[in-house]
Amino acid sequence: MSDERENLTYELFGTAVRDLARAVAEDGFAPDMILSIARGGLFVAGGLGYALDVKNLHVLTSSPS
Repeated sequence: MSDERENLTYELFGTAVRDLARAVAEDGFAPDMILSIARGGLFVAGGLGYALDVKNLHVLTSSPS
């Protein structure tokens, strides 16, 4: 395993979320809701919600078995 890490800045995160939202919109998909996985997905879901104008966001929690 490599010790290299990618540093995700707020600016790069915003660009990545906008790119993802653009890809979703250009595909013609208009979601009624966004389902987020609590471990790592909350910020992406929030960004997508704003970018795609989706107000209905839900969170699913997970716990280790």
